[in-house]
Amino acid sequence: ELGSVWRRLGSRVTVLEYLDRILPGMDAELATEGRRSLEKQGLEFRLGTRVTAARAEGKQAVVEAEGVEPIHCDRVLLAVGRIPNTEGLGLESVGLKTDARGRIPVNERFETSVPGIFAIGDVIAGPMLAHKA
Repeated sequence: ELGSVWRRLGSRVTVLEYLDRILPGMDAELATEGRRSLEKQGLEFRLGTRVTAARAEGKQAVVEAEGVEPIHCDRVLLAVGRIPNTEGLGLESVGLKTDARGRIPVNERFETSVPGIFAIGDVIAGPMLAHKA
């Protein structure tokens, strides 16, 4: 999402992805079409690329990855996943518990274990997408 914004503002954007595709939580065909759409906008993807280091060098950043020459750039945006923001909400005071990853368990109707309390968006299991939140 942010890469496409930076690209529209005139930046050259290269996405280094460790996996063999982007959007691993989505259907493979949809992920492929999403990548193609972003490539048409000018984003470059290097899939199956394991980043090993990133460092400042003068006014630039240098990103090192296995099997490729170091990439010199102005900025690095690191995105390694998301976590639910449930800590400190007082869930325990109403009897709600979270799983090991901080998510609130729900059923197919988004009901929690406490009657009358529902949970949706990024605090439950599933892909953390802006339109879902």
